[in-house]
Amino acid sequence: MIPTREQELAVLRSVIYAALFDYPLTPAQLEASLIGVRADAATIERWSRESDLLRATIDYRDGHYFPAGRQDLLATRSRREALSRQMLDGDRRILSLVSNMPFVRMVALSGSLAHLNAEGSADLDLFVITAPGRVWSVTVATVVLAKLLGWRKRVCMNYVVSERALSIEPQDLFSANQIIHLRPVSGQAVFEHFVKSNAFVRSIYPNFELDEGPKPQAPSPKPLIERFLSFGPAQIAERISRVSYGWYLRRRAGTWQSKDQVRLEPECLKLHTSSHRAETMARFDGAMEKATTKGTKSTKTFLLNTGAA
Repeated sequence: MIPTREQELAVLRSVIYAALFDYPLTPAQLEASLIGVRADAATIERWSRESDLLRATIDYRDGHYFPAGRQDLLATRSRREALSRQMLDGDRRILSLVSNMPFVRMVALSGSLAHLNAEGSADLDLFVITAPGRVWSVTVATVVLAKLLGWRKRVCMNYVVSERALSIEPQDLFSANQIIHLRPVSGQAVFEHFVKSNAFVRSIYPNFELDEGPKPQAPSPKPLIERFLSFGPAQIAERISRVSYGWYLRRRAGTWQSKDQVRLEPECLKLHTSSHRAETMARFDGAMEKATTKGTKSTKTFLLNTGAA
């Protein structure tokens, strides 16, 4: 059965959005990131063959979907994936340190490394969930330790929230795409709760399913340490961290390129000071308009050549 216009656009949107980051999609990845409609990989493959629009705008080669004419993305993906795995192998100590810090409940990779799509200059972007009332002290402690250990240029704690502030704003395609591509390295159960707390993700990506997370780790001394710190030191550290680090961040506000994407709140520290959100969505809209225009012209040409018009 020929796909509906909504189904055609769902496939096209998904492929084009990934291509904004030079990333071709496997059938399984396209299924998981299909925007707005539900369909399995076999159905999507059939749509791509039966739709004039999709045949004109999307290619499938070597097990990947990509915009027509962008076969170069296959080599880019292969190169970046190998580089990303190499970088992550060298970052295991950092990830272990952050994951085992007191009051840390979940650590996930975000950004290009989470996609295994990083270039050599990529930061180690981390999305962290902490215990309530511990966002600022965890962030400051991580930054200080990273500096002392010579990791400051690698570690980027750009989004830290507590278990009281799991709802993400704005609730749009950009945010949903970031969430489904988070790569948890610890705290799988907390991550699952986080995803469920952002129901809008399912409305945008109805096929998305949580992967089986890392196996449970051996018991750690964190509960005992946290219990001891909670008698007073943790509260004092949180208060001092929020005042001192907040003062430092506000002094740098003049250099922020996207002030609307920064949140300095008791339970949320979002430091997307140079967010690509607006640029990405503008590029997405432009790419979609170009692709649909191309697809419409190709269909009209085909009909004229066959005498069907």
